[in-house]
Amino acid sequence: MNKVRYAVPNAFTSLNFLMGTFAIALAPMGSTPLFGNRSCLEWSAWLVVYAVLFDKLDGFFAKRLNASTEFGAQLDSLADLISFGLAPAMIVLFSLRTLAADWLATNFLFVIGSMSLYVLCAAFRLARYNVLQSDVKGYFVGMPSTLAGGWIALAVLLMTRPNWFGFHYNPTVLVGMEFLLALLMVSELYLSKLVRRNHKLFNLFQIANIFIAYGFGLAQKYPEVLLIQVSLYTFVGFLWGIVFRKRIESQFIHSA
Repeated sequence: MNKVRYAVPNAFTSLNFLMGTFAIALAPMGSTPLFGNRSCLEWSAWLVVYAVLFDKLDGFFAKRLNASTEFGAQLDSLADLISFGLAPAMIVLFSLRTLAADWLATNFLFVIGSMSLYVLCAAFRLARYNVLQSDVKGYFVGMPSTLAGGWIALAVLLMTRPNWFGFHYNPTVLVGMEFLLALLMVSELYLSKLVRRNHKLFNLFQIANIFIAYGFGLAQKYPEVLLIQVSLYTFVGFLWGIVFRKRIESQFIHSA
């Protein structure tokens, strides 16, 4: 029973790792159809979304089962680097090669520079957390790589298919987003975590949104809804961290 307890979170971490690996493998195949009408590029983006969902389950079960280990933490970091560092960068690169080849040829150095910065910042973010445990109670310091990878995956999904917002594929916006996300990952901004609060209605709101995200994400439905959720969480979470920065830091100092 004890071994099973530790195996559960590690199983979800392994799934996260595999989703990122498969996403990297499929991205170069571009517009080639796979399993119906979805292109390999679209599948690649959805696999990163799956990786996000599995990553959250691995943390959830590690805490619930009291099964956090150093091995699990290191495995989780490796999986995150693959799924939310390397895979999103590859998705951006190969979406450009598939959908905007001329633009890519003209702006190749800019694309390579942005991609390199994104992957390095994801690695630095993960290493900083592992070494310094730099996140504070209730808050991330900088954008977590999981969230950054989700942003890129959803952006590519919405730009490469008909959607509610009328978005079209825009290489400048996509590469600019990759650059901005890289900077946010290594920033000193505070981002509020999704944790239990004292307000019952707010907790119910969080739980409802989590169920919606898992339902639509696993079913590969309505990426527009997922993008709205991610956008609200990112903007409100960072805004909260900016407005209450002094209070957050004072709590951190007192608890140290």
